[in-house]
Amino acid sequence: MEKDKNALVWILIAVIVVLFFIGSFGMSGYGMMGFGFIFILLFWGLIIWFIANLINASQSNKNESDSLTILKRRYASGEITKKQYEEMRKELQR
Repeated sequence: MEKDKNALVWILIAVIVVLFFIGSFGMSGYGMMGFGFIFILLFWGLIIWFIANLINASQSNKNESDSLTILKRRYASGEITKKQYEEMRKELQR
């Protein structure tokens, strides 16, 4: 979970830096009248949140689909015995 927060912070920092370099984040950009600045921040926040969720969803699917990893986790937690572990591992490696 900590990695997700770190990734989100780095993405947010990168977007802000890019906006400063482009020059459209200053007083002349986005029509800084009224709540325009807040709406732009919300817009970019939603974009960053959406991208971070897509990345997290793709990474979580990779971690859970590996059957050997699940088997090792079950053995480590004591759900299955060593004999059961060896039999299942041989079956999976065929």
